[in-house]
Amino acid sequence: MKKILVIIAHNLRLIAADRSTLFWLLAMPIAFTFVLGLAFSGGGGGGGSTDPVRYGLTVANLDRGPQGEALLAAIEAAGKIDLLPIDGADAGDTALELVQKGDRSAALVIPPDYSERLARRERVTLTFHRNPERMNPYVTRQAIDEVLTRLRAEGTAGIGARTAYAELRGEPPPELAERLSSRASAYVAENWDPPSVTVAAERLGRTAGSDVPSMGFNHSSPAMALMYVLLNGLMMSIALVDERRERTLARLFTTPVARSSIIVANLGWRFVIGMLQMWILIAFGGLALGVDWGDSPVGLVLVTVTYVAAVAGLSVLLGSISRSSRQAQSAALVLSLTMCALGGLWWPLEITPKLYQAAGHAVPTGWAMDAMHNLVSRGYSLAGVAPQALVLALFAIGFTVAATLTFRHE
Repeated sequence: MKKILVIIAHNLRLIAADRSTLFWLLAMPIAFTFVLGLAFSGGGGGGGSTDPVRYGLTVANLDRGPQGEALLAAIEAAGKIDLLPIDGADAGDTALELVQKGDRSAALVIPPDYSERLARRERVTLTFHRNPERMNPYVTRQAIDEVLTRLRAEGTAGIGARTAYAELRGEPPPELAERLSSRASAYVAENWDPPSVTVAAERLGRTAGSDVPSMGFNHSSPAMALMYVLLNGLMMSIALVDERRERTLARLFTTPVARSSIIVANLGWRFVIGMLQMWILIAFGGLALGVDWGDSPVGLVLVTVTYVAAVAGLSVLLGSISRSSRQAQSAALVLSLTMCALGGLWWPLEITPKLYQAAGHAVPTGWAMDAMHNLVSRGYSLAGVAPQALVLALFAIGFTVAATLTFRHE
């Protein structure tokens, strides 16, 4: 055990003496965490646009009366979404096809008898096509529901005014009934926004059932920590190649140090550096950026330990099978950047297609990012990240076994 600790300490001193390595371990991930966090949060202060994001909604108005146009005018007046109209008798089929092909994220189809059924006070159904793999439909559907709620309130107010007059003074003449209805509807419209009574909602915790995780620094901080632990960890595979080239390992094998001890030491110093880097970045996210790392410290420790162990095993494996420093460097860059893109470190996997999500869970980063989102955005307990930690542990075991089998000193 003492020999293992000596090798680990020696490599840690070499890393600490290299200023460029410290720059990549800490300065770069902190800078990227800040920049990416601003990008995902829609910008910060000092000149950033504060205008709300507007989404497009494809609309096919098949209505033969005036109410369809009135509905679209009300949606447009709400100022939250932009309407993308489609004309023609087959507009409804065209809208459906555009959404199915992925060219449009959502579409609203107003049926031909919309005005007629409203005039007869019958229930009428609008068709809303959506692409479940896109974020836009949730926003556009909410905007439509808000407008429909207001229109229903206006109509109900008009009916209520006529009914109340009839109960008090008898059935009103048609002209008076129309005036009562119009005035009551106008009153609701005028006082709808802002309403006379509002509810102040205070967020006390995270939403456990949310599909899309929190963005801003809540995404960038864990994502950049995972990314740079992986990138720097795999780049450390070059050290193993250099030790073989300089015959440092060959000389070490002539000493009374077991092969297993050398492998454990190589895994150990990479694990120590990865854990130090990970927890410094976690502390920076919590103290400087206000990231809430969740209610389960044990869960966070378990996820970081298993993830860093997997990275350490993959680093030793990569260094064992690479024949040159250039080959190890190229492989480290390709592997780390590919895993980051697939694993949802640059954008949440929850907003990607199902096939992409499946590919993301073929690499450790996908499981690690899921666990981080469960802790940070959804407030899960230890049980909520145990499955991801188990998969990361299996990755660590697999990479370590492969590294042990391929480890060579010359």
